[in-house]
Amino acid sequence: MHKSWFSLSLLVLAGLSSVPMQAVTFGQPDGARHPWVGTMLFQAGDGFYYSCSATLLAPTVMVTAAHCTIENGVKNVATWVKFDPVISFPGLDKAKSVAAYLDNPKNGWIGVTEVIPHPQYHGSYPNTYDVGIVILKSAVDPGVFGALPPLGFLQTIGGGNSGNNLFNVVGYGMQGYIKPFHSDTWERYFGQIRLVELKSTFDGDAASAKFTNNPGKTSGGSCYGDSGGPVFYSTTNMIVAVVSWGITPCIGVDYNFRIDTPAAQDFIRKYLP
Repeated sequence: MHKSWFSLSLLVLAGLSSVPMQAVTFGQPDGARHPWVGTMLFQAGDGFYYSCSATLLAPTVMVTAAHCTIENGVKNVATWVKFDPVISFPGLDKAKSVAAYLDNPKNGWIGVTEVIPHPQYHGSYPNTYDVGIVILKSAVDPGVFGALPPLGFLQTIGGGNSGNNLFNVVGYGMQGYIKPFHSDTWERYFGQIRLVELKSTFDGDAASAKFTNNPGKTSGGSCYGDSGGPVFYSTTNMIVAVVSWGITPCIGVDYNFRIDTPAAQDFIRKYLP
């Protein structure tokens, strides 16, 4: 899984410095390119705080990974989102608690009314149903929203270095985990990736898609904190997958849950206007 974990002491004393669990690797700062992609900070049922990424599909509806909404059968205790390109926490050390800080509208975080994992999500790879919905308390309108792809879209993509095999992954996770690539700035990044295959052992039954995460192949990949972030087709706003998991630590290949399937879209469309 590609979410990041934070201890309460680190939250208060180190301004939310992350302790690795899975930003976009080998990419570049996103700036204002994808203002409809936000970061999630949530308290899970175990009491610890984690972070993921998510995409607006409508003013109050975001799509993310299911494992960013539920852990061991228990939904998030509380969840907040923010869309700033760079995340900081001024005044956190003076707050009564992390939750009080995040609940204060002056600090720019938006509360969440409900998180909804796919009903068939079970956390066992590869057939995970790793997609979830986040419902915001207040509407956000960046002017553009993420869009769902045609069913079976990834099956139309040519392999290797074919001209149509280009995607952009966006997220707020680490920029690299192992040396010499290690970097952990809480900032929205984007990077270019390619589709490797749809039928590997770890893809499951039309569940996930295998993408590159290697600086020698492309200029992007996912890491801890990018979970739930979007994989856009080329430079469009069409989400073909959400970041789900990887075998190696933020390098090599990633397995991202497909959004071009009936299992994903039948679930997502229930919550769209």
